[in-house]
Amino acid sequence: MAVSGPGGASTGNDRDNRAAVRSVPTAELDLVGLAVYGPRNAVDKVVKGARMHP
Repeated sequence: MAVSGPGGASTGNDRDNRAAVRSVPTAELDLVGLAVYGPRNAVDKVVKGARMHP
């Protein structure tokens, strides 16, 4: 599971994206995205029925 802060994946690479999120104090982070990674059938079971963005 991953979180994405303001700017999302604006750096173009995972290492810099993680550093960008770490540079913001926790209390100031706005959760703007969520990623789930795994085998498709397992992920589908986990998110079944979840409402996606409109």
